[in-house]
Amino acid sequence: AGPLRQSISDGVLASDLVLSIGSLTAQQKFSKDDAAGLARLDRIEGSLTPLETGMQWPGLRAFAFAGIGRPEKFFETLQDCGADIVQTRSFGDHQKIPIALLRRMETEAAKMNAQMVTTEKDAVRLPKEFSQKVLTLPVRLQIEDRDVLTQKMASLLENF
Repeated sequence: AGPLRQSISDGVLASDLVLSIGSLTAQQKFSKDDAAGLARLDRIEGSLTPLETGMQWPGLRAFAFAGIGRPEKFFETLQDCGADIVQTRSFGDHQKIPIALLRRMETEAAKMNAQMVTTEKDAVRLPKEFSQKVLTLPVRLQIEDRDVLTQKMASLLENF
């Protein structure tokens, strides 16, 4: 039911290329782990980079919430932007957040003098009444070596 739910060894068997996304420290740790046979695959590195929107994140008191595969990565990115995260709430991937819970979180955020912040993925599923109340931290995937990806995709398409 999705690549984040399968084992690494199963994913490697069905893969032609590994795209590892994360900080330099995470990339180094990932490089050391070859228990699943990752060395047999071409690998490119990437990172999620906040999109420049003019939003002043440094010092913003944030009540951060996310319903993605690894919400801690979103919280880390928000913190790296300078936000002061005073509360976090994690939900299951693709989980719809009930309106009653959103209202409760809104009340909690107000008590902490914090702004509600979420991911782009989660923001599109918010009820209309919350679309103006919740900030979104947009990110974009930056790939280190696009040529390797382009060559691999061309090869796969040629052999398809």
